Amino acid sequence: MKRIVFLSGGIGSWAAGMRVKEKYGSDDIINIFTDTKKKNDRHPHRGEDQDLYRFLNESWSYIGGGLEWVSVGKHIWQVFEEVRYMANTRLDPCSRILKREAARNWIEKRFAPEEVTLYLGIDWTEEHRSKKCREYWKPYQVEFPLINEPYLSKEDMCLWVERYGVNRPRLYDMGFSHNNCGGFCVKAGQGHFYNLLKQMPERYAYHEAKQEELFLVIGKRFPFIRRTVDKQINYLSLKEFRKLVEKDELNNNETSIDLMDIGGCGCFNDV
Repeated sequence: MKRIVFLSGGIGSWAAGMRVKEKYGSDDIINIFTDTKKKNDRHPHRGEDQDLYRFLNESWSYIGGGLEWVSVGKHIWQVFEEVRYMANTRLDPCSRILKREAARNWIEKRFAPEEVTLYLGIDWTEEHRSKKCREYWKPYQVEFPLINEPYLSKEDMCLWVERYGVNRPRLYDMGFSHNNCGGFCVKAGQGHFYNLLKQMPERYAYHEAKQEELFLVIGKRFPFIRRTVDKQINYLSLKEFRKLVEKDELNNNETSIDLMDIGGCGCFNDV
């Protein structure tokens, strides 16, 4: 029986892999990482944060087994242009194509369902996501080691990896809730994008420009940052969101951004 650990480059998937190792040993483990850009693409703002690769390379060997690096060979904005659609919290062709389908294609070419068990880093705070995930991966068996006791917080997991001399992913120290897509995610909320704008303005500017290009390609504007004002829901583009933040600051106003609206990332478990 092979045990496939989905490594996202975040601390949760690493901790899940460590629990698999503790229970079964490393001999049958295969770690699989699905990259959101072409391997060896050095663009600083495209795909994953560069520190993710540092963390992945320094940490995966403690789980043991082998590491399979899977890439479709394109990045998220290429996907959006090809499908002529701006992804959002409801539909995510980026993670579907670059993550879920890439991983499933790799697995189906190599293993029958009875030959492997899949392991994902969903923890006890996200247990509600496990049902959809199991449905997507049928007939393959999926397990979630972090749902079980002893329950771990993200800080617990970071301290765990640091005991091996591996620094936690830098995005966590910058206030991001996950370490995927370089701090960019179409499922993120206002607070997340406010943090991206303040922490990495050049990366924010890259994604803002790519979104404006996409709107020209598809011929319509489909922004995805959701904002409610006086019970009215509206959606802002990255450009509109940035201008709103700048307007508040220029007028010395208290921010009108909901900083508690973080949103979430669910590349392997939201389908």
